[in-house]
Amino acid sequence: MAKEYAKGFYNSPAWKKTRKAYYVYKRGQCERCMKEFAAGKRRLEDINVGVIVHHKEYITPENLNDLSIALSFDNLELLCEEHHNKEHKSKTKRYSFDANGRVIEA
Repeated sequence: MAKEYAKGFYNSPAWKKTRKAYYVYKRGQCERCMKEFAAGKRRLEDINVGVIVHHKEYITPENLNDLSIALSFDNLELLCEEHHNKEHKSKTKRYSFDANGRVIEA
């Protein structure tokens, strides 16, 4: 789900046009599945359809209007749900807790 500050961007005609064009450019195939296939780690029949055009450098309030980040093909990646979920679950959490339950900034 989009962050509150990015909802307008993700509903904009510019993003919708870019997203559609990138999907066509990548022929609807998950880029990470394709890399795994090329490396012999995934079978051809196991390549998933891309469903999410993902920003490699995440959109933030500071870079939302930077077109080289928000709309550039160089910063986009077409991912299947499996790889998109792995991407976001693999990121280090910003906070953790010490033995006393106090928040520690990571």
